Amino acid sequence: PGPGPAAGGWSAAAGKDWDFSSSGVFSGLKIDPDTLVKKLDLDSGSIISSRTGLEEKTVLSKKEKMKLRKERWLQKIESVKMAKQKQKAEAKRKATPVVGDMQPLMEALPELSYLTTSGRE
Repeated sequence: PGPGPAAGGWSAAAGKDWDFSSSGVFSGLKIDPDTLVKKLDLDSGSIISSRTGLEEKTVLSKKEKMKLRKERWLQKIESVKMAKQKQKAEAKRKATPVVGDMQPLMEALPELSYLTTSGRE
């Protein structure tokens, strides 16, 4: 009932809305071709792009890519395990009655060997 696409697709009248060749949208605009040319100095190029262009990327086989991906995955799992272990150990130290967590104090104090060597000098 309304203006829109016909049963088989878009109607011809709808396509005329986008026809800019006959309309004078850019008729008054004068563009100098020299302004369209862009010159890049070597100094203005980014460091990253110049660095990556010089060296070739190493081509890895599918097996190598899979190995690297698996190693990264295992490292992620290992780091999560270590974080959980540290968290568990800290919770255990904090649960110790009266004393509490002594680890930050031990890390903050200098070692005994360091104190004895500096005292002799």
